Formats: sequence, C-alpha cells, structure tokens
Amino acid sequence: MKLLFEPRSVAFIGASNDPEKWGFRILANLIDGGYQGKIYPVNPKGGEILGWQVYATVADIPETPDMAVIVVPPQQVAGVVRECAAKGVQAGIVITAGFAETGDEKLEQELADVARRGGMVLVGPNSQGIVNTQAKLYPQIPPLFPQTGHIAAVSQSGAIIGNICRHLIMRGFGCSKCISSGNEADLHTEDYIEYLADDPQTRVMLSYLEGIKDGSRFFKVARETSKKKPIVLIKSGETDAGAKAAKSHTSALAGSDAVYQTVFRQTGIIRVRNLYEMLDTALAFLCHPLPRGRRVGIVASGGGAGVLAADACAKLGLEVVELPEETIKELDSFMPAWWSRGNPVDLVAGTFGEGPLRALEAVVKSPVTDGVILLGLIPAVRPPARVTEYSSEGDRKRIQDDMVTRLVGLYDRIAEMMKTYGKPVIIGSELPAVNAAFTQQMNKALADKNYVCYTMPHEAATAFAMLARYAEFLNLK
Repeated sequence: MKLLFEPRSVAFIGASNDPEKWGFRILANLIDGGYQGKIYPVNPKGGEILGWQVYATVADIPETPDMAVIVVPPQQVAGVVRECAAKGVQAGIVITAGFAETGDEKLEQELADVARRGGMVLVGPNSQGIVNTQAKLYPQIPPLFPQTGHIAAVSQSGAIIGNICRHLIMRGFGCSKCISSGNEADLHTEDYIEYLADDPQTRVMLSYLEGIKDGSRFFKVARETSKKKPIVLIKSGETDAGAKAAKSHTSALAGSDAVYQTVFRQTGIIRVRNLYEMLDTALAFLCHPLPRGRRVGIVASGGGAGVLAADACAKLGLEVVELPEETIKELDSFMPAWWSRGNPVDLVAGTFGEGPLRALEAVVKSPVTDGVILLGLIPAVRPPARVTEYSSEGDRKRIQDDMVTRLVGLYDRIAEMMKTYGKPVIIGSELPAVNAAFTQQMNKALADKNYVCYTMPHEAATAFAMLARYAEFLNLK
C-alpha cells in the first residue's frame, strides 16, 4: 500500500499522444500535479509523450517501477498485469472499465487471480484513479488538484470522489488521500480504511459504499478504525431502484439496508444521507471538539433562526435545555431589557459590539450545556454602516480585507472559548459578504485556520448531532 500511495516511479501503460484519450489526459494530470518521481509511459509505438520517453513494453523499462497505472482495453488488462508482476511491480491502478459491472465476472476474476499470484495489489478495475496530495500524486481522470489537508475519501464511485474534491476546494479545504476503488476486484474499501487508520495525515475518513464483499472483515476493520478517527459514510442502494443501479455501476450487491444500518451503528460509522451532509459532518469533526452529551444552547441574532435551530435539534435527538437562573442573570446584565430570557437566546436588534460574544460565552460556560449553536455573525463582524462605502474598487478591497480580518479574529476568540470550556461552538450563518468572490475569500481565510461556517440552522444542528453520535460511540467502546 505504501508503494501505491508513495511511489518513487510510475509505469503508465496505455499512454497516448491523443488528447481525446484517457491515456493522454490521466498522464497529463500525473505530470501537471507536480509528481516528482520517474514516469515511464508504455506504448508499443514508442517515441515521446509529454516530454517523457515511451517504452514499447513494461519489460523494456530500465528499472522496476513502484506502481503501474493501466489504461488499456479490458481484454488486455490481465496480460498487462502479468507483465507488471513479472517485472516486479507490486501495486497498480486499473482505470479500464468493462468488467463485472457489464456482466463479465469471469474477466474480472481472471484479473484478480493474476494479480494475487504475481504479488500485486490492485485498485479497480473501473477506477477513476487515486490522489495523495502530500506526494503530489494525481493519476486520475478529472484535472483536480486539491491542496494538502486532513480529509481522506474512499469511494466505489469515481464521480463521487470528484464531487468531494470540488466541494472541499470551493470551501477552502484540502484532502489527504482519495481513492476511487471501482469494482474492487482485489483491494476492498476496508483495506483502504485499514491503511488510512494509521495515516498521520488523515484525521477524518469519508466513504461512498454500494456494497461489501467481505462483511466480517469490514466489520472488524471499521470498528477498530472508528476508535482512532471518525468514518463518515454514504451507503447507496437503499431502495430496489438504487440496488439495481449499483449492480450495473460497480457490480456491487447492495444487500439489506437494515443489516447495513446495524453494522454501521455497531462499528461507530457515522452514516449520512447525501453529499452535503457528508461534507458538513467531515468539517465538523475536523474543526470542533466532541461534546460530552446532547444538551445544546442556541444563541441567535434573529428569533426565526433560533426557532428553526430548536426544531432541527429536537428532530435530531438533541436537548434544547432550559438555562439556569445564574446564566439568565448574567445575560440580563448586558442584554436589552426586551430579550426573550430563554433558550434559544435571541440577541435581538440591539446587541452589537461585544454583546454577541458575551452572550455566547455565558451559554458556553453554563453547566447545563454540552455545546452551543451560534446563528448569525453580522452583528459581531460589523460590516460598513453604509453601502456607499463600497463606492470605489480601492475602498471595496480595503473594507473587505478589514472584514475578513475581523471575521477571522472573531473565530479566533471562539476557538479559544472552545478550548477553555472543552465544548463545541457550531456556527451557522450567512457570511457578511456582498458577492460570491468575497464569500470565497472569507471561506478560504477561515479554512486556512481550520474554521468552518455553516449556512443554515439545520446544518449546524446536524453537525452537532453527528459529533454527539460519535462521542457516544467512543464512550461505549
């Protein structure tokens, strides 16, 4: 597995000079991603591709490559794997499709048998490729080059890996390793999970799963891994329609969803229902401490947001607690006389300056809360009082940079609060930005310091609930 993710040299079998073919595009991504090792393109025509000498066969390569990327027609793949094994190559990625997912189980079994007899581990077939950002290794179909981060992803769908990478990039975050596992003829999801469990760069794992081939091994590996770091998973094929689609996609047998649900609960896997929830949950684990329980305080800059959050919390099994008298008295000392005097704490229209942070700390340190959801950042960040202050481009940049500095400073103080009291503060708020580019600037500034801002009250509530669920597993292990 180390040779797969940290190869000193890569054989690329099926290299092409045709920009319309994957043998060109994937090779270009490997090169453009900044990989520093040796690359050995293989094509019977020889010559040169993208500045690299091409070899007619694997046997002609002057050394034994650590890893091979295979992009040849399906009927040729087993023979290529046999050549790689004879050369001493120990790890490979089979991009080629057209195996069990199209009904050709025999061809896929032959591929797996050849690899195992030759001492090779294989990703795929029907894989989109892999990513190791630390090694600048990007032998994959989409031209995506996420920055180094702490979230890893294993997916039986290549497109899902692309979705995850794009959304992490848009939110300013990076990843550690990504694996499009495809049909899993040789290496299975649990093999990657086991490897990532001890990967120091990975702090959170994501998985898209259509089916499991070795249930007992998956159970054992997932349970042991969940004790070290969280696994956030989407299991598709819940319905008859989804199960049928999974069979034709990666040849996966979906199985009983009730059985899977039991397995996930017993192994500590955090199951989510869609990609947005998956990414929100991953960032919750990356950016917050775990709560000690399900008791939540809500501080909101608007009453409606607080009500929505309270509803969402109740539906998720969180307890919107009644604040004790000492907390109410502390809030009374600086809040406007007309505040609601309850949980959620409505900051109302008259609370600016230090008021929001003082209210937040009062609820965070309250003995009845295990964490807080904070809704609304605009009063604390203090945007310009008048739109006309954005009149010139220079003024806009100055004001926007100042607001970003204020926003990060606010998060710094909240992070210190979380550290002091050992409780998560989940922020749900539209960022105080006036356009998409400014929003992106704010998101990137936050992500650079490992901070996250959710947009809607229910997203913040879901993040809190997922943290609580994982904390309960760790306490029961």
